[in-house]
Amino acid sequence: MPVERIDIAHFRNITEASLTLAPHLTLVVGANGQGKTNLLEALYVILQGRDFRVASERDAIQLHESVATLTAEGRLGDHPVKWRHAIQRQPLRRLHSGPVVPVVLFSPEDVTLAKGSPEVRRRFLDLLLAPHDPHYARSLKAYHRVLLQRNRALKEAQYHGLIDDFTPLLIREGTYIWRRRSEAFQELLALAKPLHHELAGGEDLTASYHFGGAAHPVAGEETYRAEMQRRRPDEIVRQVTLVGPHRDDLEFFLNGQPAAGFASQGQLRTIALSLKLATYDWLAKETGMTPVVLLDDVLSELDSARRSRLLELVAQPGQQTLVTDTEARNFEALTPLIYHVGNGVITPWER
Repeated sequence: MPVERIDIAHFRNITEASLTLAPHLTLVVGANGQGKTNLLEALYVILQGRDFRVASERDAIQLHESVATLTAEGRLGDHPVKWRHAIQRQPLRRLHSGPVVPVVLFSPEDVTLAKGSPEVRRRFLDLLLAPHDPHYARSLKAYHRVLLQRNRALKEAQYHGLIDDFTPLLIREGTYIWRRRSEAFQELLALAKPLHHELAGGEDLTASYHFGGAAHPVAGEETYRAEMQRRRPDEIVRQVTLVGPHRDDLEFFLNGQPAAGFASQGQLRTIALSLKLATYDWLAKETGMTPVVLLDDVLSELDSARRSRLLELVAQPGQQTLVTDTEARNFEALTPLIYHVGNGVITPWER
């Protein structure tokens, strides 16, 4: 199993905690707002080397503390491994050691994948790709750095001569980002369609990938360059870069109808659940490793059919899963290892 033990110090509302994790299912119970999600976040950060939350990492360090530290021990195959992740306040630094392990996180906010802002869907793909594709991670960082510089040049007439200096690098990095995102999404969709059909009683899920600001799909750098030239007059007027992966979006359809406009809350959640289940299969194939599954208070919002499908995933042999819930009864029969979280204090749960 990947993680046998995790130690947490001064992370979010958890001052100190040491937990042994089960090889299959570990349950964490407690009222809302007590620190259950913070525990899942700590394990996610340990295995991925980065956070899934968008706020500053400095916010993860407890007030009046200079550093938050996460350590873990486990095994990958027959090899013992150790992880260490530290976040320093001043100057802000992130130090990480240990192998990247695929993680699939299910949370109540997943419904925004189908109806939330485009940024949510772009981040979904970025968090999927970046930990396992160093080229993608570098391209994403370089792209946003150059995008910021190009936008500054667009805002000031005296710097318009610099726009063409930034454009080639933007096109090079953006083309790779577009290619990897679109490939991964088509693979995910192929996996998600049969899962959704099963969960939703026959509803047909389809989707479109919208290349941000482009009139046509971007096949390569030449197409990208032509689209940027086409939009240049508009960019000068609006003083912002109008073409590129920073404007990408995904659109989902149920039986041919746009989900964002017509789907119920339950249907939107089923789309998100299908995508996350597909992500599990995609990561297993892409990395050759069994992903760790983190379930954050999601069962209460699922009907019995969807809950059963999710529990099938949890019960797979060799599958390590950490589940949070407000009550133990949903999982009590499945695992002997249950913890309670109250105000950031984690203790063994008393049956």
